[in-house]
Amino acid sequence: MYLGVDGGGTKTAFCLLDASGAVRAAARGPSTTPAPGPGGTETAARVLREGIAEVCRAAGTDPAHLAYAFLGLPGYGEDEEVTGALDALPGRVLPGVPAAVGNDMVCGWAGAFALGDGVNVISGTGSMAYGEVRGRRARTGGWGELFGDEGSAHWLAVRGLGLFTRMSDGRSPTGPLHALLRERLALGADLDLIGTVLVGGWDRTRIASLSPYVTEAARAGDVACAALLAEAGRELAALA
Repeated sequence: MYLGVDGGGTKTAFCLLDASGAVRAAARGPSTTPAPGPGGTETAARVLREGIAEVCRAAGTDPAHLAYAFLGLPGYGEDEEVTGALDALPGRVLPGVPAAVGNDMVCGWAGAFALGDGVNVISGTGSMAYGEVRGRRARTGGWGELFGDEGSAHWLAVRGLGLFTRMSDGRSPTGPLHALLRERLALGADLDLIGTVLVGGWDRTRIASLSPYVTEAARAGDVACAALLAEAGRELAALA
């Protein structure tokens, strides 16, 4: 059987196929995003071991009997040190099994176009686009949340939080987002947002999880949130 792993900033998907291409088992685990510094791939290695064991149990096979594996992992190819550590993961989690590692963007493209020509735009915790046409490959975006990831869940959530602060200050008209975030984050006062998110040390994934509230507020008639969603769409279209 053949193993495909699609990692990401929020979750990691595992899928086993037989020689006919039929799905034999699937599983899901947490993020495999590498952490900064030495040992930054240890969490990814643990998630991979656990996910591979789970999906193989579901299919009634042993990981050692896999014919081939492809691990699509976030961060691959974006930093030499990290890429080297990710390249070493198959030997650690699937010793003796033929395997390759690539960026998770390849998984989205391959799944969407069955290895045919096309451009796949990813908008999850982060954002990027990847495509292949007549043997030529190209990637855009994927620069990270500090100065990129336009149109992504994290990008949208940060702008939603900024809109909340402007509503609180009176710099923007108060819309449904204001009451919605106060309720969902259990804020006693607007300034409690600082303690909840910043002092609370929310990471990239947890901040991104707030993005659905922007969509919910837009559906409730929040014009400013609707404008943020439109801007996100334009940013994602630009990636393609």
